[in-house]
Amino acid sequence: MKRFLLLLMRGLLLRCPVCGQGKLFSGIYKMNEHCPVCQFKFEREEGYYTSSMAINLVVSELIAAAVVLPLAAIPSIPVLPVLLIGGPFALILPLLLFRPSRGLWLAMDHYLNPTSGNDLPDESPLLQRSRGVRSDH
Repeated sequence: MKRFLLLLMRGLLLRCPVCGQGKLFSGIYKMNEHCPVCQFKFEREEGYYTSSMAINLVVSELIAAAVVLPLAAIPSIPVLPVLLIGGPFALILPLLLFRPSRGLWLAMDHYLNPTSGNDLPDESPLLQRSRGVRSDH
């Protein structure tokens, strides 16, 4: 359980699930291909982040529904203000949750499918350390 919470924290902090130090993103929406510290490849296969899109969609729509449904339940509030309040939530929340949903998905997947030596390139400091090779840089 400790490991799972550690990985979720790394995901929310947008850090590499393997080393916890490398940043996932190099720009607002541009993700690094590899961890700058341990060289772990962030995208394991094509379409890898499809599940992060699902996480993003579900969380965004739950938040939007939690705001809009109580407003819509009040009979004295006209429909137009409810739509004007709820509409931006449906557009802005997925943009705001893009990075955290990617970090969470990477952390959850790493928990369920831990990294093996095959996921790390030969020049990875973690792989060299596990093989007993010293890095002199």
